[in-house]
Amino acid sequence: MAVISLKNVSLIRQNQTLLKNLNWTVERGQTWAVLGLNGSGKTTLLKLLMAEYFPSEGEMEILGLSFGQGDIAEIRKKIGTVGSFIAERLPKQMLAEKIVLTGKYKSSILYKAYGEKELGEAREMLTMLGGRHLLGRPYASLSQGEKQLLLIARSLMEEPEIIILDEATSGLDLFAREKLLSQIESIAKLPKAPTLIFVTHHAEEITKSMEHILLLRRGEIIAQGKKEDVIAPHVLENFYENPVSILPIDKQRFFIKPEIK
Repeated sequence: MAVISLKNVSLIRQNQTLLKNLNWTVERGQTWAVLGLNGSGKTTLLKLLMAEYFPSEGEMEILGLSFGQGDIAEIRKKIGTVGSFIAERLPKQMLAEKIVLTGKYKSSILYKAYGEKELGEAREMLTMLGGRHLLGRPYASLSQGEKQLLLIARSLMEEPEIIILDEATSGLDLFAREKLLSQIESIAKLPKAPTLIFVTHHAEEITKSMEHILLLRRGEIIAQGKKEDVIAPHVLENFYENPVSILPIDKQRFFIKPEIK
């Protein structure tokens, strides 16, 4: 069953075409990596998926709901998000477990009454992801990697059907990045794993579970499909508009090296 369906979708804002003629289908339970350089339209695409933007042209369906029909607010409750545009909205002095709890209400603040039961659920979620040591600490006191772990825990609070991770490793050092990628792999292996959309401009972050890849350039899809079909020299050289080499890191991951003449 398709959880995301875009048919000839374009997004135009202030007379500028940000996304152009997108056709993309994501099936339930799949894990996709969206790869693109800075300014390719990745975050714009995600805001479209989260119904912060509506398509100017084409047909779009998320979790069975066509945009323009039904209750978009209900769809948003089924999508967990991790990204800088979410992190910037969170109160700096709020305690870690309360940050996680905000995910239950899809808000950057706790605007609804909550009790020890709800806080307990947030503590359990953070502990499950290896963040027990963060309990009771203000958001502002955490490292970048710890904040990202909080955001992942937050995104899982309502057992979402889709999780979107936008540049989730941004600002992390080498070890914190690998730890976070390992945690994302663990989520993908859950018995009832959500559909994962992982957005990055670093090909080496594409892990084993990310079996499908979409290449986005200047608001257009250049290629999409199975990892083994997309990660090919002729596809990537067309995408980057420059010669590149594909260097294996291990059997499941790779590094793309630009060939500078």
